[in-house]
Amino acid sequence: MRVIDRDRETMRPDLREQVQLERLQALLVRLRRNVRRYRDQLGDARVESLGQLAQLPFTTPEDLVDAFPYGMFALPLREVVRLDSLVGPEGRQLVTGHTWNDLKLWGRLTARQLVAAGVTSNDVIQVCFGGGVFPQAFGYMLGAEVVEASVIPEDTLHVDYQLQVLQNYRTTTLITTPTNAADLMALLRSQRLDPQSLQLRTVLLTRPTSPEQRNELETGLFARVRCGFGVSEILDPGFCVECEEGRLHVNEDAFLVEVVDRELVVTTLCHEAMPLLRYRTRVAGAAERVKCDCGRTGLVLTPGERLDGCQRVDEIPLYEKQVEDVLRKTRAAGQPFLIAISEHHITVAIEVSEDFFGDQMRGLEQLRREIQSEVLSRLGIHAEVQYVAPGAARRG
Repeated sequence: MRVIDRDRETMRPDLREQVQLERLQALLVRLRRNVRRYRDQLGDARVESLGQLAQLPFTTPEDLVDAFPYGMFALPLREVVRLDSLVGPEGRQLVTGHTWNDLKLWGRLTARQLVAAGVTSNDVIQVCFGGGVFPQAFGYMLGAEVVEASVIPEDTLHVDYQLQVLQNYRTTTLITTPTNAADLMALLRSQRLDPQSLQLRTVLLTRPTSPEQRNELETGLFARVRCGFGVSEILDPGFCVECEEGRLHVNEDAFLVEVVDRELVVTTLCHEAMPLLRYRTRVAGAAERVKCDCGRTGLVLTPGERLDGCQRVDEIPLYEKQVEDVLRKTRAAGQPFLIAISEHHITVAIEVSEDFFGDQMRGLEQLRREIQSEVLSRLGIHAEVQYVAPGAARRG
């Protein structure tokens, strides 16, 4: 059993519940005192047992975007040392914050995940998401510092250069997305390189993947594959740990987890800058208590699909409303359209008619380039633009 915080990760149920209750009670005091929204909603509510948790109000992603930027913070901004901008409901912006203590906690919880994956101080870790801005990369670096492993902080966009880094630095642990890992595997095959020529031992994916893809990656990269799971507004990574039995255990000394109408609901027990009470994650899932051979006693999660229409393109979160907002800034504003999502790009089918453009093919091609440029610059996503006849982009 690989653990770094044995007393926390293998905590007895009675002790765990006592720790959670005490931290929940302290959390309610802080929220009443420091966050107006919670003060208005909580009133004089008290909890004497975890069974009363369901009596407390929910927090939603819409609450976070409505409070943008700092309305949900429980401390003055001068005490917040890191801010992360995230994509919220319908592509609206929200902000999370961390104090120094929050960052220490983040590093410690992430270290649990790394240690469970077999990472030690002898490892060379390559954190590589393949482009885009991913706050998770910072969390993994914090965890690597706790484990005292060597970290390559360079996140390169081109997969061929990522392979060069793997070879030159003799990387032993790769932390990446499922999509990027698949691209690396495909590159090895196209160049007919033996994956055993690398020093890679462990691949840690930023989110769960199918058993079939996991097995394919283990064969194609000749490395053990582990998966993480987190919610960016809560903590990602560090929310849970995948053990050697393949189960995702919640770090329950830091989080209280419920499942309400299939949705994962999380309360942060230790966050200082932006603690959240009963946060509706908009992620489907199941949770159960099982006796795991790994020795961990944390609740076991089975994450499911997104419940808010959020999809991923090159691992970047995308809502259809974001594409609509981009189109609104072009000459295609107001035209019916449909979006098709693929792993690496989107296809936008836009209706055109004679009274819209007539036969001005040059104008259509110019608009195509304009839309592609706007989608890439604003959303970080590649788009293919197609023109279809009137009625073809209407939903049935």
